[in-house]
Amino acid sequence: MTTYYEKLLRNLKNSDLDAMLIVPSEELKNIIGISPILCERFQGLFIKKNGENFYFCNLLTKSDMNHSKNCGNVYTWFDNDGYMDGLKKILNEHNLLGCTIGVNSKARAFNILDIMESIDIKFVNSKSLIEEVNLIKSLDEIEKLKIVAKKTDEVMMSTIEFIKAGISEKDIYDKIIQEFKSRSCIPDFALVVSGSNSALPHYNGNDRIIEDKDIVLLDIGAKYQGMSSDVTRTIFVGEPTKKMREVYEIVLRSNIIGENAIAVDNSIAGLDNIARKHIEDAGYGQYFTTRLGHGIGYSTHEEPYVTKNSKKKIEVGMAFTIEPGIYIEDEFGIRIEDSVVVTDEGVEILNKLSKDMIIV
Repeated sequence: MTTYYEKLLRNLKNSDLDAMLIVPSEELKNIIGISPILCERFQGLFIKKNGENFYFCNLLTKSDMNHSKNCGNVYTWFDNDGYMDGLKKILNEHNLLGCTIGVNSKARAFNILDIMESIDIKFVNSKSLIEEVNLIKSLDEIEKLKIVAKKTDEVMMSTIEFIKAGISEKDIYDKIIQEFKSRSCIPDFALVVSGSNSALPHYNGNDRIIEDKDIVLLDIGAKYQGMSSDVTRTIFVGEPTKKMREVYEIVLRSNIIGENAIAVDNSIAGLDNIARKHIEDAGYGQYFTTRLGHGIGYSTHEEPYVTKNSKKKIEVGMAFTIEPGIYIEDEFGIRIEDSVVVTDEGVEILNKLSKDMIIV
């Protein structure tokens, strides 16, 4: 099995759970190498505390599972028969009736509720237990994070050189996807947000035309060899206004303050507090409407979440983002984001892009 699987099994053995259910997801792909299409038909990998596992799925998925060597026995069900009776029989054979099973976050609520109504089984949320698997990166995982960050920096620089008035957000989006693919990366996301839309942290449109004296926020990420990237830069098309310059410098300083505060045994909550305080002291606290950052690795968003509510302390091997932002509705938004990793020597900023104001 994979190192990821071994870490997950260790967490399972140290928990009160009897088993875990992993439905199609990034976690499943990390374990067995593939992740079938997730639909209304119930399926998933059951992992028992003793290390045994088996896969239960519709006949339509059986051929997919035959391409995996790590999912144990594969049990199937047919549409015309339904899955409940077959699942009950298999759970009984594996001595899991009456047991408590943790589920990952992709599990469909209607499946879980239906099963618990019909079968003597208790499902519980195991999102946090699974995310603990990702919390501390190995040296190999850190090296892969560095590689994908470098490739993402290259994509960002190429995209910045492409930006000009008259092209659309979609033109820029297409450029980002093309650049990632040319570097053998799997594009994960590409937020291209211009003008007043930049005040929307998770804007999902793409039809606005870039104008002179405009602002373009680029938040991009991809996967390479199983690891994820995430970086944001805010670009100015033509001379920015005085207010834009002021806000940019406040966000930049907040980003630097947050990164400089990263040290082993310091609190995660403290990072959010200190970076946020700088923006609050500058009079823009009400416009910093997001957390400071999130973990990055197998998933784009995972533990540790950099919020004031976090109870975690910074440890060697943690990887996360620092991404303060100011979002002024109907005007503009500015975000500057780097991914970082905590090492024995301190903190390493994975993204080497300049954070000086960029005007094209």
